[in-house]
Amino acid sequence: MRHLTPAFALSALQRGKQIEQFLGAIEIDGRLGLRWIALSPGRAGITIYLSEVEDVGTDAFLDITEFPSLDPEDETWGREIAVLPTPEEALHLSERELAADPQRWVNDGIVCDEYQDFRTGRGSSAHGTADPGHLSRPGRRKSGGTPLGAPISAGPVTLG
Repeated sequence: MRHLTPAFALSALQRGKQIEQFLGAIEIDGRLGLRWIALSPGRAGITIYLSEVEDVGTDAFLDITEFPSLDPEDETWGREIAVLPTPEEALHLSERELAADPQRWVNDGIVCDEYQDFRTGRGSSAHGTADPGHLSRPGRRKSGGTPLGAPISAGPVTLG
């Protein structure tokens, strides 16, 4: 079983292990790409990273963690969205604000396998770019050019 149950995802974070989720194809300012998130435990809490990258994958190159960012000014590994004090708050925020599916978390490094399944399911083009016809499928989000992005306050967060 590749996907973590919600309880196992929570447990992984509590044990200090990173979890990830592939969110699918996106379009930002007419550019096609991919979006995925990582929740990474650290001293300050759980950091939520959002990566929006060019789809440069091929049958031999599936490591989306190495794909270039869609944002030319973003040279880092994902954009820090928030640092939250507890795993529960990080999971809740990811689901509420980034449309993460509580049933689709994977362990660190497995997001590349999720991308491979995505490529297989949609058929890969010669350039490995996302087919815009698939952006409206359930589980895929089209951003409409408005990237999620202002960092969310790491202060007290009211979770409802």
